[in-house]
Amino acid sequence: MATRIPVDTSGAVMSHYLERPPEKLVVEGLRRWMQGCERGSVACWERAASLYAEELGVAEGSRVLGALAHWVATLRTWMDRPAGLSPSECPRLCRDECFAVTMIAACQNHDDDSLSHALGRLVPPEGRGDVVRATRAFADALAETGQILIPVPGAVIREIGSRPCRRQFH
Repeated sequence: MATRIPVDTSGAVMSHYLERPPEKLVVEGLRRWMQGCERGSVACWERAASLYAEELGVAEGSRVLGALAHWVATLRTWMDRPAGLSPSECPRLCRDECFAVTMIAACQNHDDDSLSHALGRLVPPEGRGDVVRATRAFADALAETGQILIPVPGAVIREIGSRPCRRQFH
């Protein structure tokens, strides 16, 4: 039986999804690294580094954090708008976070349909090749440490993509 993403009655991803180390590393890593880039804050990057060291150990955490940093930098280069992210440690995922986590899960689970759909919601066509390479590198680095994300079914990500985008998340 396949593992499913836990969703509450409103359709929101439930908080214990982010208690799984693979998803927590991707979502919290994305949030913290992006915040560091946007704010120019070393403290945000240090929080990301601490999370990765706690979950993976110092050596492996550092290596995987490098892949996260490259992935985030590549996303930032090609996104044509600011990423909509929830605050660190928020138990819910916003749309852009759903697309980002789907990209990693899709690479790890060989789901080109979900990868393509999520990628298309975040990155214009001319940047997709670069972003896919960075996404695969990060997904592989996580997988090498045993951090495999739950697959996100294509129907779920298409439904999330059909929802109107909110201007303010919190």
